[in-house]
Amino acid sequence: MSYRDDEKRWKRIQDLLAAEASGRELRPMVSQRTLFGIPSTVEQTIDRIVAEDEEARRMKRQQGSGAERVEHPLEPIFDGRSRVLVLGTMPSPKSREVGFYYGHPQNRFWRVLAALFDEPVATTNERRRDQLLRHHIALWDVLASCEIEGASDASITGAVPNDLARVLDAAPIEAVFCTGARAAELYTRFCEPRTGMPCVKLPSTSPANAAVKLDELVEAYGALLPHLHEFSPGAFDVPDVVALERTIDADGTTLGELMDRAGLSLAHRIHTERPEARVLALCGNGNNGGDGWVAARELAGWGHDVTLVTAREPEDLKAEPAHSTAEATLPVLEERGVQILLNPSDDDLTQAFGNADVIVDALLGTGFSGQTVKTPFDQWIEQANKRHGEGAYIVSADAPSGLNVQTGEPSTPCITADETITMIVTKTGLELPKAAPYCGKVRIAPLAYIEPYL
Repeated sequence: MSYRDDEKRWKRIQDLLAAEASGRELRPMVSQRTLFGIPSTVEQTIDRIVAEDEEARRMKRQQGSGAERVEHPLEPIFDGRSRVLVLGTMPSPKSREVGFYYGHPQNRFWRVLAALFDEPVATTNERRRDQLLRHHIALWDVLASCEIEGASDASITGAVPNDLARVLDAAPIEAVFCTGARAAELYTRFCEPRTGMPCVKLPSTSPANAAVKLDELVEAYGALLPHLHEFSPGAFDVPDVVALERTIDADGTTLGELMDRAGLSLAHRIHTERPEARVLALCGNGNNGGDGWVAARELAGWGHDVTLVTAREPEDLKAEPAHSTAEATLPVLEERGVQILLNPSDDDLTQAFGNADVIVDALLGTGFSGQTVKTPFDQWIEQANKRHGEGAYIVSADAPSGLNVQTGEPSTPCITADETITMIVTKTGLELPKAAPYCGKVRIAPLAYIEPYL
């Protein structure tokens, strides 16, 4: 079928063209608003007539093929703070299976966002949703339904668009981005006339678009950054941090999940800074130590040579969730060949420090407030600082061990870190000038979407 085969439709196009050429107004039998849903120019009207016929031909070609009618099964991700809207076409079969956007393991969307924000790759639906909302990104697709063959955007016919007003009326969206040429084409045809917002076409992160490398994708997706208006909560007193963690836990993101994210953030930073380093993880008896257990697990999984030093067996740890986390992590560490030193001798400790390129300081966290550090941690800190002077890189979990993060006062001894990865928010003492020699570069691992609580 073509529009030339339909005399009535072809005559209608000829009349429109003649009217435009003569400058006279041609009154349609039915208004363009009734026909097409929106006001449009003569040229746009013709384009839509042609597009309808092209769509009909594609649908005819699809008959007897492997195409199926798919209804969009996923809710959009957004809230009242979202500032950009990122749109694909339609969830792939794998995304529909896992119940979240860009769910194919080879799709690079989540790796692109991780690189863009210098964060660990979000690997669970909960973490992906959290990452989007933290950065004020709304995520949805152009289409509510269509006929499609597998995950092939090129095969899409019978497209029905989503009503994007659901997002645009609820959030201060200032820019729309489409992931891939087909998404941009469908948005421009079906959605832009209603939204009045042109889209920015981004390269597809699909494995089918392998010609575009990851660093090129990250550069292109950097176009989102000026529109995000990132939230900065400022420095918190320690009691307020404790209260905030309890609020997050009560809202469904457990303390165990926060610990897993914290350890992953430590490992991410170390692997980024020193991708081939030999790592020594110093793990205390509290929840700060639990962060170190997780970091050791992740680093070993990424191929690092890891040694973990602890004063207690996992079963003897009293703090939760450190106890549960260490017990669950121990068999994984053993499987990955991590050397675990329990109350090591001086000789074993000296050898462990001598082999370390990077030291993870997960001994004492934000709860520390003394003037001196008890044994054996005082000796471990002194050896860490000695090795630091010889060139080892020290990364502290949440706080340099021995530093009071409320007052900024150091104890005797106190870790001198190159970086402090502090969790969720920065703390008052970390921002004081007297703490700077011990903290090094302070980086915040956001861990959770806290803006609604504040």
